[in-house]
Amino acid sequence: MTVEGPAIIAPDHAQNRPFALETEGKGRPQVAPVKGWRRLSPLEQAFLRGQLAGGAAAHDAEARLTAGKRYGEMFALAQSSGRDCTDLDRISTSTGSGGVSDSQSAAIRQLIAVDSRMSARDRQIVRLVCGEGYFPSEAVRQVCADYKHTIPARLREALDGLVEAFAQARREKGGVRLG
Repeated sequence: MTVEGPAIIAPDHAQNRPFALETEGKGRPQVAPVKGWRRLSPLEQAFLRGQLAGGAAAHDAEARLTAGKRYGEMFALAQSSGRDCTDLDRISTSTGSGGVSDSQSAAIRQLIAVDSRMSARDRQIVRLVCGEGYFPSEAVRQVCADYKHTIPARLREALDGLVEAFAQARREKGGVRLG
């Protein structure tokens, strides 16, 4: 059976994800000739709508998107348990916590390094939009009640703070790589 697309294609769907086709026998999986469907994150949607462009000339929309995606990857890695549903039989029922993997520990350190270089409001907006998947309007209204009519501008300010935090963390001891 071939899946042609999502049951209902919404504006937040994009056909841009490569995927592998199963092959019968011992052959290696082949890359599909068409792209698979996926849902765009609220950050990617804001980028496609042009909401990350403009604002301070120090950073462009691509830099803001790249920093936001990198933050989201670090956030997801820091939040991961390192286990999936196939490991359920190995999970202990004791109250002790499991160990933290090296990659998870590194992601937590990188988040701390970047978060500590942003203002409290920028940090909250970036975490909500890039880490937790909130829509920019929800995040900005939750953090800044005084930005009701300029949500894209406030999101750009927060992402500018993120780009600058990555740059500052990179320059200082134990730098963080962007990308």
